Amino acid sequence: MFNSREQWLDFILNALPDHVFILDKNGLYVDSYGGQYNSENFDAKSYIGLSLDQVLSPAKAAELQACIDQVIEQRETLVVRYSLKLQDHLLLSLEELHNADIPEESWFEAIINYIAPINDDSHKVMWSVRNVTQTHLLEKKLKKLSETDELTGVLNRRAFLLELEQAFSSLPDKNEHLVCLMIDIDHFKEINDMVGHLSGDEVIKQVASICQKQIRNSDHIGRLGGEEFGVVLSNTNAIQAFDVAERIRLSIRSTVCPVDGHDIYPTVSIGIAEFNQQVDSVKALLINADTAMYYSKRMGRDQVTIYHDTLPDLKIHSAAKTRILKAS
Repeated sequence: MFNSREQWLDFILNALPDHVFILDKNGLYVDSYGGQYNSENFDAKSYIGLSLDQVLSPAKAAELQACIDQVIEQRETLVVRYSLKLQDHLLLSLEELHNADIPEESWFEAIINYIAPINDDSHKVMWSVRNVTQTHLLEKKLKKLSETDELTGVLNRRAFLLELEQAFSSLPDKNEHLVCLMIDIDHFKEINDMVGHLSGDEVIKQVASICQKQIRNSDHIGRLGGEEFGVVLSNTNAIQAFDVAERIRLSIRSTVCPVDGHDIYPTVSIGIAEFNQQVDSVKALLINADTAMYYSKRMGRDQVTIYHDTLPDLKIHSAAKTRILKAS
């Protein structure tokens, strides 16, 4: 069947399920093999003789060239995952760009190996790549499910705290403002006792929805447990956060929640804490926001309080009072 070992090797290489490209140090496609299993319509051979910046957008070409540079410099295998949007493909025709079957963004995983020079030839890399779009979308969906509170659709406690930690850790470098809101539904036990636990769930969902609508896409809201929510407002100071909190409070109190023939008008107590030089951890920021929220509770509920250093911790005082009543 094969007249030479070279023909046999060429057959084996082209039978590989993944696309394999040979690129030189300047990002020039020297050769290509395989890929028919994963992409029947893509002619990888057409790339031979072209460079990355002739095939891809300048930003994407630079991104992939940096991978080549790293592999050649370190002489080590590199595994990368990257995406390509339709506008990144310079060789696609207008007809292909408007083809509904081609996704707006595709994801790829590449294994890039270093190829040492032979006979004073230039440095090269072997770029083995496969389309992992479906895997990426599934992973993204599973990640969202693992981070989402099942009842409300907002972040769960763990995911919210991770977002807050990430925002907090970036503050020294960016010198930005950061505010945390603590939001607690007032008289929640009474709502459950009078109307039923399903009514409590409906109120929780409505409050979460209203909060979500009142904040920016760059901000984050999470359900911390029960009827309590946290909100992270980035690049926002305490005065600006007060306006946001007031909008949330007023919108919640003015929106009826109908459940099983009952009209429930919930209210919330909100505490605001801003990052400053005295706040040295996420825990401290949360404690300050919680202290301010409990002050709103004890001062009559349905109000917003900004934390300050002289604000009394009424949560502790209330707990102490409860112990005295039980002891007497």
